[in-house]
Amino acid sequence: MKFETKKKLITLKLYLYYSVFILVALILIGGTIASYYGCVVEQGRQDAIEGGVIAEAEIVSIRHNSSSSGFRGRRSCDLTYEYTDATGIKYWGIAESGINNQKYAESQIGKKVNIYIDGRGNSIVVGRKTYIGSIIAGSIILTILSIAAVAFDIWFIFFQGKKSKKKEQAKETVAAQKVVPKGATAKKKR
Repeated sequence: MKFETKKKLITLKLYLYYSVFILVALILIGGTIASYYGCVVEQGRQDAIEGGVIAEAEIVSIRHNSSSSGFRGRRSCDLTYEYTDATGIKYWGIAESGINNQKYAESQIGKKVNIYIDGRGNSIVVGRKTYIGSIIAGSIILTILSIAAVAFDIWFIFFQGKKSKKKEQAKETVAAQKVVPKGATAKKKR
């Protein structure tokens, strides 16, 4: 009975390891997908810059950043712009970010800002640069880590679990060989 409980505990630990490794792999895969989406967005901004078409957008709102606390515990905010071209395509984005002065942010509402547009809904403020290179590098690294995590999970599930079962069977065999029936005497080797 004691051996069965120990066997169940080992199996439970193995399943716990499986679930942790699978969770890590899923998080990496999710990060990879998100980074590829970021690549698409940054490529659109890069295309807008390369297209060279400049439009005048209006700063329309203040977006407060709830997760950050800026200077002296104040929350920072971002100014967002909007622009709709003649064909009805809407462009929007962040005109200025990390503002800690609420009065300044409020005074910017309604002001104009120049943006590059690409005709497909992608835009970026004139004077800003894209981070396409670093986002692509991050995507490649996350892809490699995701593939490695999935490969490790497959190895661990199919080979490590069997290895553990083989060790248990070997222990059972050794334990069975050590059991001496009542009344029998063990012979000593000289």
